[in-house]
Amino acid sequence: AAIRDGVLADAVLDRTFIDDDGTRWIIDFKTGDHQGGRPEAFMDSELERYRPQLTRYAELLYALEPRPIKLALYFPLLDGWREWQWAPATPERSPP
Repeated sequence: AAIRDGVLADAVLDRTFIDDDGTRWIIDFKTGDHQGGRPEAFMDSELERYRPQLTRYAELLYALEPRPIKLALYFPLLDGWREWQWAPATPERSPP
């Protein structure tokens, strides 16, 4: 749990670690079975579905310890993996 924007935020991470390069990984396991066709398209759609959740995890952990972060979804039943680099939002600059 952490305070985010003045509100208590709760998060349960499946797996997180820091690799040899100093990058924090946050991995979310998706163990549901996909019965339809096109598993690649299914995993791509799940990435978009869960991107906000993993982004929230990244924001919470970055606030505690700023370092590079990679996010990933792991689909063990599909032998599938989706990963992406996360970067903190930069505040918009006002024109001079």
